[in-house]
Amino acid sequence: MSKDKKQLVFAPASLILTNYFLPLNEALALQGDSVRKSISFLLLIISLVSFSLKAENHDYEVNKVEYKNLVANLYLPKTEKKLPVVIAFGGFEGGLDTGNANGEMIAPHGVAVLGLAYFKEKGISQTLDQIPMEYFIDAINYLETHPLIDSSRIGVVGGSRGSEAAFLLASMDSRIKSIVVTTPSKVAWYGLTIPKSAWTIEGQDIPALGLELDSNAKLIDRFTVALENKTNVNKSLFKFENINGPILLISAESDQVWPSFQMSKDIEVYLKNKHFKHKVVHNSYKTGHGFSQDTAPEIKKSIINHFVSTL
Repeated sequence: MSKDKKQLVFAPASLILTNYFLPLNEALALQGDSVRKSISFLLLIISLVSFSLKAENHDYEVNKVEYKNLVANLYLPKTEKKLPVVIAFGGFEGGLDTGNANGEMIAPHGVAVLGLAYFKEKGISQTLDQIPMEYFIDAINYLETHPLIDSSRIGVVGGSRGSEAAFLLASMDSRIKSIVVTTPSKVAWYGLTIPKSAWTIEGQDIPALGLELDSNAKLIDRFTVALENKTNVNKSLFKFENINGPILLISAESDQVWPSFQMSKDIEVYLKNKHFKHKVVHNSYKTGHGFSQDTAPEIKKSIINHFVSTL
């Protein structure tokens, strides 16, 4: 197979734990023949189930962010104290929906949320390709300027493709003090429409993996084969040891997209071998990539409790 036809670009969607539906549109782009194939394999309705948390129920306001080229909404609980904050964003689906959903979920518990879009909105990239990490760093810079935010208590949450951005941001910028990732990857992957890394820093590609199996193969098989190339994996592996705070990994044991359960276990082993000083928790569920209606309440609760207790 020639080099220009070798790399297949894939972008799994991120988890949206909200009260409408969870989009899990999986897209494949075959470079070489300039063919893009989209697979929509699941629309899972997630219903909200009430649960109790040891946190006050805060009213909050939502403000559109005006800072450089950020596309974001800031969810601010109403309180006289400075607030911890979580930067929240989605994966393949793009836009603001995931960030907004996290704002609605987390802000009532006294933690501010910056719901951030990093592509598929006016003024920023329209595809998940060559996304500059400086954009996410600017989100932190903005939060440092806000008078109601305690910039010493910043966390980040991302799912699926968004887990790549979350891990990269947390490993690059020590101002991130807590992280949650759902159905995560341990490495960076290529973008959606071109055979290059989805992520850049200082104009340079961040090392990333592409997919080589035929697009007719099962997604899980394609990712598994790509992850067997240890040389490429080692180049694309995130520097988890640089993360400056506790980590919550949430994986799916029957993930049909990529092996999030095994990759989460690999992350645990890696951090143990690096003598990582912060707490690492791995919660796994016997579901597919999008989890399930039954597991959604527990997952939501674990995300909220993680940030309430660590920020």
